[in-house]
Amino acid sequence: MKLPPLLMCLLPLLPAGGQAAAPLLADPAAVLGSAPAQKIRAALAAPIVDITRKARPSPTGDPHDYISYGRYWWPDPTKPDGFPYIQKDGHPNQAQIALGDERLLGGMLNNTAILAAGWAVDQREDCARRAAEWLRAWFETPATRLTPSFAYAQIRLGRDHNRGSASGLIDTRGFAGLVDTLRLLEGAPGMDAALAASVRDWVAAYLDWLTTSPNGRKEHEARNNHGSWYLVQAVALARYLGRDEQARALAREDFARIDWQIEPDGRQPLEITRTDGLDYSRFNLEAHLKLARLAAPLGIDLWHYAAPHGGGLRRALEYLAPFNSAPGTWPHRQLAVIKPGFLQPLLDESARLDDSAAAGRPAGP
Repeated sequence: MKLPPLLMCLLPLLPAGGQAAAPLLADPAAVLGSAPAQKIRAALAAPIVDITRKARPSPTGDPHDYISYGRYWWPDPTKPDGFPYIQKDGHPNQAQIALGDERLLGGMLNNTAILAAGWAVDQREDCARRAAEWLRAWFETPATRLTPSFAYAQIRLGRDHNRGSASGLIDTRGFAGLVDTLRLLEGAPGMDAALAASVRDWVAAYLDWLTTSPNGRKEHEARNNHGSWYLVQAVALARYLGRDEQARALAREDFARIDWQIEPDGRQPLEITRTDGLDYSRFNLEAHLKLARLAAPLGIDLWHYAAPHGGGLRRALEYLAPFNSAPGTWPHRQLAVIKPGFLQPLLDESARLDDSAAAGRPAGP
C-alpha cells in the first residue's frame, strides 16, 4: 500500500511486523521514482561491496579507513613530480576521484535507501533483509566495518603530509539520508537488536568525531556551503540519536549563517564566486532547505526567517527561480552545463515547508 508522498514524510509508517519512525527528509516513494520495480530489482542484485574493497591499498595501512582525494586538485605542471597538487576549481580530476572510496560509500547509501524504501512502501521483506546485510557489512562486522572517522577525506596530494582536509567532510553529507534509511528499517526483518545497537554505536562514535576532531571543527566553521552541509548531517545524526538539545543548538546556528550568506536580493556571494556559481548557489540552498526541514520539528523556523538586512532562504530561492527555465542566462560564471528544471526539487521542498508551517509555525531566532 502506498501513501501520498506528503503523508509519507509526516506520518508514522506502519510496515508489517512493527512500527517505524517516519523519515526525517526522504519520501520513500520518491526514492523509488517512476520505475520502482526496476530500482528494487537492481538494488537486490547489487553485490555488497564494503569499505575494504578499495581500488588501491589504503595509504593509512588500514583498509577500514575512508579515503578520498581532492576533487579539483591536479599535479602542478611546473614541478617535476607534480607535488604539491594545485586547485583548479570547476575541473574535477576524475582519475584521482576514482582511486578513492566515494563510489563505495555512495553505493552503500544508494542501495540501502532503495531497499529501505522498498520495505516501507511495499513491505518487501527481501528488501529489508538485504538492507540489513549491507548495514551489517559496513557498521558491525569487524572484518569489513567502516572506521567512524573521516580524517583522510579529500587528500590533497603533497599537502599536509597527505592527510585529509576539513572540506573532505562534504563527502559525508549523505549520512543525513542514512538516518532516513535507519528510521525506515526500525523493527524490520533482519534488523535485529544487536545490529541496530551496532549501527547506533557507530553513528554516535562518528558524530562525536565530527563535532570534536580538528577537521570536523574546521568544517563546522566554514562560511560557505561546506558549513551548511556540516549542519545538515550533524543535526540529522543528533536527532537520530535522540540528542535533541544538541540538534536544536546546531540548527539555531543557521540563523547567523543565513545572515552572512544571503544578500537582501537573494544572491549568495560566497557561492557565486565559484567557477560554477549557479550550481553552487543551488547546492548551498539545498542544504539550507534540508536543515529547515530538520529544524522545524525542533521548534525552529529557518524557512520564514528574514535576516536584519533582508536576506533569507525564500529570497535566495526567488533569486534563482528565473534561471530554472533558462540556466544559460545566468549572469555569473557557470562552467558546467545545467539543464532547465534543475531547481525543481528545491521548489518542491519549499512547498513542503509551507505545508508544514501551515500546521503550526515554529519559533524564529
